[in-house]
Amino acid sequence: MEKEVLLQKYREIENEIVPIKDFLEEKKDSTEYKGLYRGIITLQSPLMFNPEILFIGINSGDGAYKEKNGNNLTKNETPLRMIGEDEMCFEELNWFQKGNARGSFKNKKEKKDWVGFEWYQRNQNVNNRFPKNMIDLLYEIAKIKYNCDKTDNTTEPFWHEDFGKRIMCTNLYPIVTTDTRDLKKIHNSLATESSLQEFWQKGKSINEWEVRKYFIKRTYELIELTQPKLVVCMGLGAFNDFLYANCKEDISTKFTTIGEKQIPIVGFSRKGNWGCSSNIKKIAEEIGKQL
Repeated sequence: MEKEVLLQKYREIENEIVPIKDFLEEKKDSTEYKGLYRGIITLQSPLMFNPEILFIGINSGDGAYKEKNGNNLTKNETPLRMIGEDEMCFEELNWFQKGNARGSFKNKKEKKDWVGFEWYQRNQNVNNRFPKNMIDLLYEIAKIKYNCDKTDNTTEPFWHEDFGKRIMCTNLYPIVTTDTRDLKKIHNSLATESSLQEFWQKGKSINEWEVRKYFIKRTYELIELTQPKLVVCMGLGAFNDFLYANCKEDISTKFTTIGEKQIPIVGFSRKGNWGCSSNIKKIAEEIGKQL
């Protein structure tokens, strides 16, 4: 599919989120949402057709919000990372951005002179454990995919230009919060807003699950549009919400038909020390079976 056609069709999916974004932007300083709502982020990677893997999480943390506001607690400037708002976020996979996974302050005591390291400099200080763990996972998947165990902390691995640039990442819920408890509070509030009732499924009662289903539907539309070879849910919460399931296994694979294509869905638990090397290898092995 041509890039412009793909972008236009994706804009149509994003347009279903715009009214919710506009509402939250208007109400972000109100009692119900201030301190909870931290922006909107849809994709966290380039948009592409037929990616090797589409990774799906629950929602974005507030790193972009903190970066935008710094130490000024009164600004409340919210990042809007959407096609129509900020295309810069689509230039590369978020985990690959310099300083995201690894970095440190030269002056640690005063938190000054920040130095960000490249994602492949895996011998440097960890800045954010989540992207660090996901990068480790990509290395393990690449070992299986290419039957190669060689690593080098000074240069990009050979697989980055091929496999590494065929990865997409998004979240079921585009609303940025500090944690999932705040996300649930926002969903609960949105469910009661009279001006938004037309967007939720009509029924005897509207609860936060009806709000979640509205956003989950957008993810299904994204998958039908981009047709990934494999979907990997980062956390059992994302896996269960996406499949309307109640899986409790640490690693699980199910198949579901989206559009006209049956797609394998791998989900893994992020509880405890999920990023330890033995768990990363087990997750990579399950993913490798589907590639």
